[in-house]
Amino acid sequence: MTRKLLRLATLTMVVALSAPAAYAEEEPPKLGLNGTVGFSFSDARGNSDNRGVGGNTRLEYITDGPWRHDASFLFVAREENNIRSEERYEGRATSNYYWTEDDYLFGRVDWRKDNFGGVREEWVPGAGYGRVLLRTLKHDLRAEVGAGYRFADLADGTSEEGLALTGGVRYQWQISESAAFFQNALVQWSDDNTFLESETGLRTTIIGSLAVRISYLIRRNSDVPDDRENNDYFTNIGLEYTF
Repeated sequence: MTRKLLRLATLTMVVALSAPAAYAEEEPPKLGLNGTVGFSFSDARGNSDNRGVGGNTRLEYITDGPWRHDASFLFVAREENNIRSEERYEGRATSNYYWTEDDYLFGRVDWRKDNFGGVREEWVPGAGYGRVLLRTLKHDLRAEVGAGYRFADLADGTSEEGLALTGGVRYQWQISESAAFFQNALVQWSDDNTFLESETGLRTTIIGSLAVRISYLIRRNSDVPDDRENNDYFTNIGLEYTF
């Protein structure tokens, strides 16, 4: 099953990167600093005692030249019956250089830490090429390929490192003035591990810059200790403020 998914993802990215970009009338990008700040909280009591808290921040800085920079940070913590059952953090920083309107080079650092996962912590610095495939008032589709180097610490105390090849697709559909659907997919190949991530979600504006964000995240590591699961599934519901 994993091999079939890898082949499908590879074929999709190759076809996407070789296709011409499609354009229609679009809004000009907002120059300077902009971004979103999100927060979620859940509390359940009765037969079980379950609490969760999460937060995310995304920043983007757009210049009037070819450079665009973005960074993001996310954390999630959860307790069940006063025992910590989930604690993970993620960070990403990227610099993009657009030499045409739809072609760009990027340099990126990914960091993930999961205190209850099979892969406890990993760093993946890398670089690559991205292409805007579709950009209209309602649709935005981008694909990226690249290479980097992976450093990882596993739950059993062992470590891994080596060359990593990456590929990803990001899609957003502006359904209406107040609702947007998004789908993001990422694949990272290395000799020691294949990492797959898929995020599907919906963002709906409540009032002004305040919105509700609902997402479902699937994550898979092919190489984990024997007492750990390969797949993780996360459902997130929270509020976001855009500035």
